[in-house]
Amino acid sequence: MNLEALVLGLFSGLRPGTSLAAVLALLKTPKPQRLLLFFTAAGFGSSWAIGLVVVGVFHGSNVAVGGSTFTAVLDVGFGAAALGFAAGLQQGWVQPTRRRGSSPSGDAASSRAGQRLRNPSASVAATAGIGTHLPGLIYLAALNAIASERPAPVHAALQVAIYDALWFLVPVASLVLVTVRPGAALAYLDAATARVRRHEHAILVSGSLALGSYLVIKGTASLLT
Repeated sequence: MNLEALVLGLFSGLRPGTSLAAVLALLKTPKPQRLLLFFTAAGFGSSWAIGLVVVGVFHGSNVAVGGSTFTAVLDVGFGAAALGFAAGLQQGWVQPTRRRGSSPSGDAASSRAGQRLRNPSASVAATAGIGTHLPGLIYLAALNAIASERPAPVHAALQVAIYDALWFLVPVASLVLVTVRPGAALAYLDAATARVRRHEHAILVSGSLALGSYLVIKGTASLLT
């Protein structure tokens, strides 16, 4: 498994995002197990399928353009975008989604995702799973790292699946917890989310800065060699 993709997967799974609000909202529904299952299965399947397509495109471009050059240019581009995002957050030009409420679960209920997921159908939960896990900068950087090694199709599919499993850490953990200890699942996730929210800005800025610096240095070094 590509180490870079593993690290990016962990960062994607643990960083603050709209998926947290959606999971918290689903945990407050009468049948959270069923809805979380649809949320997780649909989101995982969709992101995995998209990932396979993107890896295939990147792999093909690596062959056509020249593997090291194409990968390096993408690394520099993704890194510059991450650094720009970090600078925008630090300067206040970019603002994470603001949520009102006195607790994370209250925040989730007052958010757009929370409003739509107060008592959703299975199809709505599945759509939310897909919508909250659309490929972004971090996913594309991870897929580029996987494709750069030109793995066989089976190995590529497995690596993308592992990344997605890490990306879905919170929904999967919530599903397991609500099955094993239904009464404690919301309280545990609520408390964990509260701690994350208190440090949200620092997590996003430092994470984007580290990612951007790494990718720019890696890509530049590869272009110069």
